[in-house]
Amino acid sequence: MATGEVWDEAAEIRAWILREGVVLSADFLRVDSFLNHRVDPGFVALAGAALARAFSTAGVTCVFTAEAAGNVIAYETARRLGAAALYAKKGAARTMARALTARVRSPTKGSEGDLCASADYLRPGERVLVVDDFLHQGTTSAALAGMVAQAGAELVGFGFVIEKRPSGGRRVLEPFGVPIVSLAIIDAMDPATGRIVFAQG
Repeated sequence: MATGEVWDEAAEIRAWILREGVVLSADFLRVDSFLNHRVDPGFVALAGAALARAFSTAGVTCVFTAEAAGNVIAYETARRLGAAALYAKKGAARTMARALTARVRSPTKGSEGDLCASADYLRPGERVLVVDDFLHQGTTSAALAGMVAQAGAELVGFGFVIEKRPSGGRRVLEPFGVPIVSLAIIDAMDPATGRIVFAQG
């Protein structure tokens, strides 16, 4: 896994978050002005380049995410890796053939739902990188990793733009035994002051 120049881009990403992110609580950070509602192509290019470089030697053939916030990150990362981008849909479409499914609870919406992807597109032998905008509690990414296993594909890593370390998502994903790369790791957030404390290193 290449790490050299990744952290130059990561420093820019942290600066962007400090400039435009809004702390809603100790658990929630709003980044919908540039990442997961209104999308800034410059930010997505930075994040995609950094994640692609981090996994440039992993032989990734498919970048996998969950609808919808991770889609643009998955696409840009896949484009730079020369891989396919695939997202698991929320709920099974009637037109979907050979659906792989996983039940997952959304920490932001507080509800449960199914993630579905076709086994026609997540195939045995694929080398799969799971990416998302946030690593929070890790449940969505763990569900995606489970779908990779269902498909008979190989999980090669997890990549995230922002990790909220106190939420414990990394501990959920570590048992999968693959690299976990987060471009901006948050140690604490203070809604009273808007202060964001990033992990060092």
